[in-house]
Amino acid sequence: MRAPAPPAERAPEWDSIPGLVHGFFGRRGGTSAPPWQGLNLSFKVGDSPQRVSANWEAARDALAPLRLTRMDQVHGVDIVEVGPGQERSDDRIACAGDADGLATRVPGIGLIVMTADCVPILMVAPERRVAFALHAGWRGTLGGIASRAIDHGARSFGIAADQWEIAIGPAIEACCYEVDADIGRKIESRWGKMPGAWERHGDKGQLDLRQVNTRILERSGARPQAIRQVGGCTACNPDRYFSHRASGGKTGRQASIVGFVEAS
Repeated sequence: MRAPAPPAERAPEWDSIPGLVHGFFGRRGGTSAPPWQGLNLSFKVGDSPQRVSANWEAARDALAPLRLTRMDQVHGVDIVEVGPGQERSDDRIACAGDADGLATRVPGIGLIVMTADCVPILMVAPERRVAFALHAGWRGTLGGIASRAIDHGARSFGIAADQWEIAIGPAIEACCYEVDADIGRKIESRWGKMPGAWERHGDKGQLDLRQVNTRILERSGARPQAIRQVGGCTACNPDRYFSHRASGGKTGRQASIVGFVEAS
């Protein structure tokens, strides 16, 4: 018997957007055993495929009727559009290939981001019924995947930066994310000073990727009031989320998913 549909964190303000389905899943629920215990949704971390399949069945209960599409995340900045016929019509999950961003204007398609400390960013343009899902680790953040998404939306869909509603999901925060000072220097060199998001201490520093991506989105034209933070620090809350850093690298992955349902 599969586990019941798991709870998901959401941006409450998005509940009033017609036809929108979204959720930031954590580790609660599911069938996986330690060290992946809970709702591990990755087949690539050593967990039992049978347990992961059962976890996905549970997650689908909360996401019907979306047809799901994932990507092979490579810590880059490429964004792939998912068009008609590129999703699967059966219960299996389609794969769009190597990318760190997915975009679609097709109703019924759900876009997946998998994380365990990196930043999941969901973007929707309600009037145009367009959805984006982005994966932003420090490399993708430095490369500007969030800014690229704004540019992609304008170029491919005619969506101005201030038309987006954006939700930034659970990710590791500055309290738990120490990195080499050179990473922070590169981010500030490209994107400007980041007080509060980057604090240097000698040859190391504390980096808050959620805040860095928020600043990049704002500097790319997104409205500050349209950017929402959902959930907490993945490393601080091991009972709620999978965290690669907190676990020493042996853990599962949570999914963040967004899409518009087909009009009835």
